[in-house]
Amino acid sequence: MMAANVVTKLLGFAAVVFVTRHTTEEAYGAYSYAMNLVGAVVPFMGLGAYQAFLRYASDAPGQRAKKDLYRYAFVRGTLFSMVLIGTLQLAAPRICSAIPESVASFRVVAFVVLTTLVMEYVKSYARAIHLNHVSARVDLTYAVLLVASTALFTQGLGILGYALAVTLSPFVAAASVAWKLNILQFKWRGLGEGYDGFWSYGLFTTAGALLAQLFYSVDVFLIGHFVGEKAAAVAVYRVALLIPMATAVLPISVAATDFVKNSANKHNPAALKAYMRSYWKTFGVLSLLSLSALAWLAPWLLQVFGEGYVEGASVMRLFLVGSLGAHLLRVPYGHLLSAVGRADWNTYVNALVFVLAVMACFWAIPRWGIQGAAGAMAAMLWVSGALYAAMFSLYLRGQRQD
Repeated sequence: MMAANVVTKLLGFAAVVFVTRHTTEEAYGAYSYAMNLVGAVVPFMGLGAYQAFLRYASDAPGQRAKKDLYRYAFVRGTLFSMVLIGTLQLAAPRICSAIPESVASFRVVAFVVLTTLVMEYVKSYARAIHLNHVSARVDLTYAVLLVASTALFTQGLGILGYALAVTLSPFVAAASVAWKLNILQFKWRGLGEGYDGFWSYGLFTTAGALLAQLFYSVDVFLIGHFVGEKAAAVAVYRVALLIPMATAVLPISVAATDFVKNSANKHNPAALKAYMRSYWKTFGVLSLLSLSALAWLAPWLLQVFGEGYVEGASVMRLFLVGSLGAHLLRVPYGHLLSAVGRADWNTYVNALVFVLAVMACFWAIPRWGIQGAAGAMAAMLWVSGALYAAMFSLYLRGQRQD
């Protein structure tokens, strides 16, 4: 799974390089703004049902029960996502009013809410039945399709071609696996016995993911309102963040691979503490070395996207400092809280951090522009990581007392 996630990020990076080389900064900036707005509501896809399925699949008494639980979650999540897409289409002009040229891209990428949901459902089912290699294969297929369709569609349709590639690739990548596993049918099932808290877990996960996504969107939204030459500024900022954010593939891959195992150890504090010590000894050191190297190489790396993006080197370096906090604290502890069933605690932390991020960006962006946004977000990554770690420590103390 880790290898697949790394390759997926690299191929996604290649697709963005192709797009920035074949479109203008203004066009890519408008697309980035639209994708950022859609990304803010992506956590609503499925209303948390697919996350709840993955969490509760380990409690299912057998393979038939897992498939029944999957179908229960799949039908409801898909229907809700269709309603959400319709709402986004109707509200597109108002939502994109700060950068009106982003409306067309917004209407296309709004369908990501459904296509990505289908892919995540298929991957979740594969992981639930201990077929991690199948989940990894879906990721790899998606990445290859994204690069190929980007090159094909962008040539004829420009930035809208890229939006179309981003939208279609998840569904196409998952369709063949879903067919083989026989999991795309709409069969209305009831929720069986033994899944108390299914929807509350899903809703808390949705709320937490929404707040986390809003956290990663507030900077771009406020840049669009406070900074001159809006689309170009958004383009430089988003490209500068691509590599730092892509490095999260390392901790996220580890957390995703070990999610089911950590969920099974939710009442074993010693095992969970040993897991974090092992993580820091290996991936913590690797994160420090790799992020330091990227900071040194920042100007040369950004030159790959085009000369106009080199000015984002300072933004990239600031965000790499924050990425270290995400690698060491935010990602591993956030996933551990979800794995042990404390998605509600994740939500509370994300709510607090989102408010702090809004305040920090309101203060920093008018003063220092995109550099101010990067500095504020970097600081918030460390703050959120520290809060996740504190909450997990509280959870462990509670387990020891029990």
